[in-house]
Formats: sequence, structure tokens, C-alpha cells
Amino acid sequence: MPRRKRLYALLLSLCLLALPAVAEPLRVAVAANFRATAERAGAAFERETGTSVLLSSAATGMLYNQLRHGAPFDLFLAADAERPRRLAEEGVGLAASRRCYARGRLVLLGGPLAALATPGQRVAIANPTVAPYGVAAEAVLARPPFAEIERRLLRGASVQQAWQFHATGAANLALVARSLVGDGEASASIPADWHAPIEQQGIVVAGGREESAGAFLAWLTGPSARPILDRDGYDPCP
Repeated sequence: MPRRKRLYALLLSLCLLALPAVAEPLRVAVAANFRATAERAGAAFERETGTSVLLSSAATGMLYNQLRHGAPFDLFLAADAERPRRLAEEGVGLAASRRCYARGRLVLLGGPLAALATPGQRVAIANPTVAPYGVAAEAVLARPPFAEIERRLLRGASVQQAWQFHATGAANLALVARSLVGDGEASASIPADWHAPIEQQGIVVAGGREESAGAFLAWLTGPSARPILDRDGYDPCP
């Protein structure tokens, strides 16, 4: 190799070595109801720590199945306590890392609570087989004032899709997460004792970026994240 080319190759190698290493983003599987909140929290976490957060969202049950089959996530932010508990028992998640990061609330879009007792309504809920907010919605509809009412039930693949059914006019009413309600969007709060508590837990995935994932989960449950969660209508964990 001519001397000039060898010198050029050496200089190029030195320049490449001098470039700062770009860290892999933290890969987070997040329940659909918490997606927008996680985006704001992740951006704040990156500003504080320099660690970027890459989100993938779907219904909790869908993400759980993906994780059980080896999906490459570092952290799971579920909308319930059951799926993180199962992942800990199955060795997919680190049991010691499991903790509550928020408590969700259910609201009704499209009318007052009495509207659920009106026959013929098209009511959107999340599919209860995969979405904890769908389980809570079913509990509300099974209450004595509403249980015998004839209605058309639209089940979304996630609570986000249930909200979309209402937003597009496909449903008159929708039982969704309070975090999905936009500014100026009328909603009626569902009393907390009308369904089991929606305790949202997170768990670090074994074999991933365990230290960074644990740091983000700890940050999410600390004072820095509290204003973000408060803004989106999440109650503190007990």
C-alpha cells in the first residue's frame, strides 16, 4: 500500500476511535394507556441521564405474550400487576425489580354515567382478555344499574383503540383510561369502588439492559416523574 494511502487509513481509524460511542436506547414495552405518558417521561429521563428510551406499545396481554416468546425488551410497563407477576415466576422478569409505578383511573366518554343505563348505546371498551382497562370496564357494565341493558359492545384491541372507536363516532360511549382524555374532552369519572384497582406494575426483563431499565423504573416512581403522571391523571401507588 502506498505511503499516502497508509497514512490516510491511519488518520481515518483515529477519527473513528475519537467519535463518542452511541449507547443503545432502552427498549421499553409499554401498555397502550401509558404510551403518551411514557413518551414524556422518557424524554425527561433522557435529558437528566443521557439514556434514550425506545417505546413499543400494545395491550398488556399482547406485550406479555411477546415477552414470553423472547421479544427483545429491557423493561415492561404493564397496566396490571398480574402479568409482571407471571413474568417473574417464569424467570423472564427479575422478581426483585417488580413494583407499582402508577394507579390508573377509568372514565366514561360520551355522556354522564346514567347514559350507561340507556338501551341501544354503542359502548366501546378494551378487550378484557388482553387489556386490564377492559376488565375494569366489564366490571362497571356488570353492576346492577347497567347489567341488564341491551347495548352493542365494541371491543378494541387496546384501550387506545376503544378511545378511537369513540373519537371516530363508531361508539356513542367509551370506557377508557383517564390518561387518554384530551383537553376539553368531556368525560365522567368512574367511582374507584366500581371495579378492582388498576395497579400498573413494571418489571425489568432478565438478560436485557438490567441496570438502565432498573434506573428508569426507579426514576418513574420517584419525585421527578410525579408531575408528569399527575398531569395525565394517574394516582400514586399505595
